Amino acid sequence: MVEKLIKYGALALAALALYFVVTRLTGNPKGLLPLPYALSPASEGIQLDAPVLIVGDRMGARFGLFKENLALNLSVGLSKPIQIQSIAREGFGLHRTLRQLQSLVKWPKVLLYQGGSEEFREIKFRTDQIPVIRHNFDLYTNDRAMTAMMVWPFLSRLIYTPVQRIKLGDQVGEASKKIPSDYEYQQRLELTYRIYELELLELVKAARENKSLLILITAPVNLDVAPRRTCSNAGSALIDREVKQIREKIRNQDYKGAYAQSKVLNDGTLANAEVLYLHGQVAYRSGFVAEAVDSLKKASAYDCEGWRANEVINSIIRKVAQEQRVTLFDFAAMMDRDWNVNVTFFDEFYPQNLYYEKAMKYLAVVLKRILKL
Repeated sequence: MVEKLIKYGALALAALALYFVVTRLTGNPKGLLPLPYALSPASEGIQLDAPVLIVGDRMGARFGLFKENLALNLSVGLSKPIQIQSIAREGFGLHRTLRQLQSLVKWPKVLLYQGGSEEFREIKFRTDQIPVIRHNFDLYTNDRAMTAMMVWPFLSRLIYTPVQRIKLGDQVGEASKKIPSDYEYQQRLELTYRIYELELLELVKAARENKSLLILITAPVNLDVAPRRTCSNAGSALIDREVKQIREKIRNQDYKGAYAQSKVLNDGTLANAEVLYLHGQVAYRSGFVAEAVDSLKKASAYDCEGWRANEVINSIIRKVAQEQRVTLFDFAAMMDRDWNVNVTFFDEFYPQNLYYEKAMKYLAVVLKRILKL
């Protein structure tokens, strides 16, 4: 009887082990990075006819419109002008840019990336899968687990917990028309930032493997544009009354009183985009420019609707550039310095043309030095 129990127990354990292995192998794709979405493999080969390539989303596409200016500045003193090409496209979050790059027949000598403004456009993961995705990301950043997976790549399909992945088509999908709760949005926001950082690290890795000089470019944020929505869990009836009083003081041009009240409200309020934006406006009118810029940057970051780049995205770009020793052009910082000096933006997204022209002159100097032209 005991022998039979041992035998059946062993068979049950073997069946469970087999079930575990089969479930993991069928549920996890190949690859070290456990992304919660699936894109169809890159098919068409992109043939470049220029040594310098611009990639990214709508910000990169706009940047690419000035590639002739960059080529002109870069080619001064050369017998043959340097060609610059752009394949940046509106709607292309970093996940789609990475797939674009997989289609390259040959990588360029120099790769310019400007994006981060459309990472929220497509739904790339299921909200109910967030705990599993976080768990897998923790494993990915665990030194022991990563070492094991690098030595034996097949282990990644056994180590990670399977995720119900979002399947993304070849065409850029629009974000769901269903507005998530503010709590759900904040959960998704946190994970979206983490995915963006991991994808940015993948971009750095791919550029190095293909011997391409990568330059990361931050995305300018129009500080004069108000946040579209304040998260409900950051507000209250008391805050609403205070905001109304501050706006009344502004209408009466009582900027000193408005500043004093908005500063107290701002210091006592957490993550309220409207309060941060209002305080930034009042601080500027009161002559505290640095304080105004800081508050307006935070207002864009705490906007409860992800419709553009913000200070968090740019901070991630700066962090990755610094830690990975990648060349950085801080376009956003350049715009911030001129915020109270000139009319800096053409619309809610794009800087005035003169700033793109200024950016091209700066990049030409950097590239000449790096490329020893």
